[in-house]
Amino acid sequence: MVNAQFWSEKATGFTAANRTLSSISIVNTSVIWAIALDNSAAPDYTIKEFTKSTDGGETWTPGTINLGANTSGLGITSISAISDQIAWISAAPDVSDFGGVWKTTDGGLTWTKQTTALFNNPTDSYTSFVHFWDASNGVTGGDTENGTFEIYTTSNGGNNWNRVIGANIPSSLVGEMGYVGVTSVVGNIFWFGTSAGRIFKSIDKGLSWTVTQTPSTDFNLGLDRFTFSDANNGLFMDHNNTTTLYKTTDGGNNWTSITTPGFYKTNIAYIPGTSTVIAGAAANPFGSSYSTDNGSTWTTIDSGVFHGTLAFLNDSFGFSAGINTNATTGGISKFAGLPLKTPSFEADKQIVAYPNPTNGILKINSNNSLTKEVSVYDLLGKEVFNSKFSPLNNVNLDLNSLQAGNYILKTTSDSGKTETTKILKN
Repeated sequence: MVNAQFWSEKATGFTAANRTLSSISIVNTSVIWAIALDNSAAPDYTIKEFTKSTDGGETWTPGTINLGANTSGLGITSISAISDQIAWISAAPDVSDFGGVWKTTDGGLTWTKQTTALFNNPTDSYTSFVHFWDASNGVTGGDTENGTFEIYTTSNGGNNWNRVIGANIPSSLVGEMGYVGVTSVVGNIFWFGTSAGRIFKSIDKGLSWTVTQTPSTDFNLGLDRFTFSDANNGLFMDHNNTTTLYKTTDGGNNWTSITTPGFYKTNIAYIPGTSTVIAGAAANPFGSSYSTDNGSTWTTIDSGVFHGTLAFLNDSFGFSAGINTNATTGGISKFAGLPLKTPSFEADKQIVAYPNPTNGILKINSNNSLTKEVSVYDLLGKEVFNSKFSPLNNVNLDLNSLQAGNYILKTTSDSGKTETTKILKN
């Protein structure tokens, strides 16, 4: 049974049993979309079904994805949504039909192919992922085609896709290809992994790319996973031999092995902008665990429970794919948050911020130093507020312009010392 302190099991609504989820897209704390995967035998991506929640993941309504005539063999590889009505899916080809990107603007009732994301090489084109940051800006990509990875970007919602020129993408290696589900996104940064054990990274929404090598020479047919908390801090789960965990603090240029027992070894995902990471297993031994120190130590959440695809919005909202029994039982677990604070916020504080939670006005008191600058970041690491002062003991911040939610407050003293505190804006 799912550990209710951390996870609460919900029904995805699929009529057929043994449905898990291959891709989860969290729009906000109300709207979430997910793509079905048949897990009854070998995973079947040709199941063209989705499920959607508009009440924060409490209840889910399934639907079908009609891609048009002669598309039964296409496999759905990812979903990216920006509202309860608008979403995109990527579909991989079969022997007779090209894959590509399809969009819905009516909540999933109809889907229209976006034809300028070509993916039309019958030998090499394979659509692995699509991601949208907002209603306009998106990226999609797949395998190598004519010597470079086939990647397209759009700035108008996919009405027009433009292929990224080869000069903006590091050269592919012989036989190198992408893998379904081996991606990570934080803010404007997007990463995808390849069959050569390399990670391609874009910091400008797909317009240009760099590449780094992981300790692996292959991502083990897509079983290896990586996750990033921010531009620099990431973890890589290597399945090529015995499962090993590696960490990077420089964006993937260098990786260090972590000798640590206790993490479950199929899926791994950071809570964005924090040192907290969740691991789960969709194969024996099933279960999930968490780390609050970037993977150095782990605490078991549950055992004997299937945990597939993971997705988190913040430290109190996220999901783990399960397996349903029927339309009213199982299929996804909703994250309830960890009963502890991230260690970086536990240090002795010289600066006090109150009231916390705040309705808009936040007071900062610093008896032992003077505050000269304050920044506020969302949980994706984007700066949303900044103010500089002639050094003061007491500062009042007007945060009424911020949306309700969790933020990171960073204060800098006149001596250059910085402190971080988690705050909640009501």
